[in-house]
Amino acid sequence: MDRRTLLYAPRAQRDIEGLEQRDALRILDDLKLLEEPPWQSMKVKKLRGHEFWEIKSGNFRTIFWPHGNKVVILRIVNRRDLGQTIERIDVRILLRWLEAEGLR
Repeated sequence: MDRRTLLYAPRAQRDIEGLEQRDALRILDDLKLLEEPPWQSMKVKKLRGHEFWEIKSGNFRTIFWPHGNKVVILRIVNRRDLGQTIERIDVRILLRWLEAEGLR
């Protein structure tokens, strides 16, 4: 299958910048898995009831959205905050951002 391009939403960029270096490096290394499907089922899974997916990296979860040949990295959060973070993601704002960036 084709390679996918990773796009980091502004909030995801701020999330990764706010982490300790060792955590950030582990997460960035795990995100490389998303560039080439099929994804490892032990680390990557679709979130029930949502169009988003997650990848596990230690105590952190990266929420992402496959969109064509792109993977949009939405948020990087502590696993205990995953549920409430997912509920706050507004797909309409996400689509407007992609459109403004010329990515939709």
